[in-house]
Amino acid sequence: MTIVIKMIATDMDQTFLNNQNTYNKDRFKELFNEMQRQKIHFVAASGSQHERLRALFTPYANQMDFISQNGSIIYSGDQLLDVEQLPVPLVQQTIDTIFENFNDDEVMINVCGLTSSYIDQTTPQEIVDFLHQFYKEIRLVKNLRNFAQTGITDPVVKIAVSFADSADLPSKIQNLRQKLDPQLTSLSSGFNTELIGFSHVDKASALKHLMANYRVTPAELVTFGDNENDLKMLQMTPNGYAMKSGYPIVKEVTQHQTRFDNDHDGVLDVIESLL
Repeated sequence: MTIVIKMIATDMDQTFLNNQNTYNKDRFKELFNEMQRQKIHFVAASGSQHERLRALFTPYANQMDFISQNGSIIYSGDQLLDVEQLPVPLVQQTIDTIFENFNDDEVMINVCGLTSSYIDQTTPQEIVDFLHQFYKEIRLVKNLRNFAQTGITDPVVKIAVSFADSADLPSKIQNLRQKLDPQLTSLSSGFNTELIGFSHVDKASALKHLMANYRVTPAELVTFGDNENDLKMLQMTPNGYAMKSGYPIVKEVTQHQTRFDNDHDGVLDVIESLL
């Protein structure tokens, strides 16, 4: 059955991007030009940083939309449409809660702002290098644990908590979620990392903002994802696609599945078949 498509939104890591954190640029160029011809809005929707997403799509950035930090920041081209800022006292309260319940060697905190990401200056260089795959702008901060005293004025939108590998990781994540302020929730974004933010803000809420701007209905939306933080986005349309390589829970509740995984142009394959 042919569907009318007005918007395509895709998660990035382990969905649109391959395991080398890039994509088939020649194939995408052809498909993006066709999407432009058909007046289809293309949206990069990720838990990572806006600057990193924009850099991934430099030739097309002014002609597409970006949802970053799991829905907390929305851009249309280079125009900021919305930012959901966490109050500094709530950020400090959350950091305190984390360290009251977990040892220093169990967790690492990354405070995600509008323009930069902030980690403690004691963070080992190999971890900083790893984080640069997902955050283009990273600043090292003295004693991030006392965030309220750092003088950082960049609006905070998310708090990323990365756990060390352990057999009881699911119970630790459950413990974290139970201890959060009622205004907040956390969602898995892969790599043992939970993204903490306002419970009413996610990729789906950000997509609804864009859909209202462009007068797009759920039936005219196509979405792609692989992880827990993509679930609502995948379920808000009859055209949601779980990645072949996605988590089982995502594939179980999503109507469609890609033919190929993220290392074999799974998203681009479906887009090509729909255009």
